[in-house]
Amino acid sequence: MTTQTKPKVSTTAEVPTQKAKITREQVARYLRTHSDFFTHHADLIETLAIPHETGVAVSLVERQVELLRNKNKELDQKLHQLIKVAKDNEKVSHRLHAITLGLVSIRGFDETLSGIHDLMHADFPGTKVNLRLFDSLPETTVKDCKAMGKSLQKSKLIQDLFSSRRRGVAFLTKRQIEYVFDNEKEKKPIRSATAVALKKNDQLGVLFLGSTDANRFQNGMGTLFLGNLGEILGSKLQQYTPAAV
Repeated sequence: MTTQTKPKVSTTAEVPTQKAKITREQVARYLRTHSDFFTHHADLIETLAIPHETGVAVSLVERQVELLRNKNKELDQKLHQLIKVAKDNEKVSHRLHAITLGLVSIRGFDETLSGIHDLMHADFPGTKVNLRLFDSLPETTVKDCKAMGKSLQKSKLIQDLFSSRRRGVAFLTKRQIEYVFDNEKEKKPIRSATAVALKKNDQLGVLFLGSTDANRFQNGMGTLFLGNLGEILGSKLQQYTPAAV
């Protein structure tokens, strides 16, 4: 009698193997790593269609040409901006040089203050010029030059102006303008203004420039010229402090 052998039954269920799904990120990573991929598969270049902003599909070559064109345009704009900055800096240098030469030959404290007024009016036509001086400098009777009051000295405007975090330039608010320039006495009210710290070894004073044009002195303007101007004027006025006399 023949005994029939029963087939063995597996206790473990056989699960069909599934291929891992390739993600877009993996494809992108592969193409970045293998930049010569399309060199070996040139036939794919013309068949790839890339959506365009206009909604029309374009080939990879056309897309690359467009990207290069846009990049060149951006580089061209940056180059023009750098050229403009260089020209602006050159103008600033010439202006500061002219002011420095104008101050060199002036002798005497009152004469220096008058000279500063004249130079500022020449460089900022139509601008109101006020100088407020600290006690470290002598008294003066020159027009629009006077000692800085205690309340102004203690104000946030002046404290911030001479802070090491600032370049020594500030643009005044409407309330500060009215306080500094006393608009009630002005024929044409000052509508925008800037304050420039005058300092060298000492805190010497503040140069206030005001304009009837509301857009003449505004936040966001460059402060390179004004900051350097304050250093030049401060160096000149330092000569008249008690320690220097």
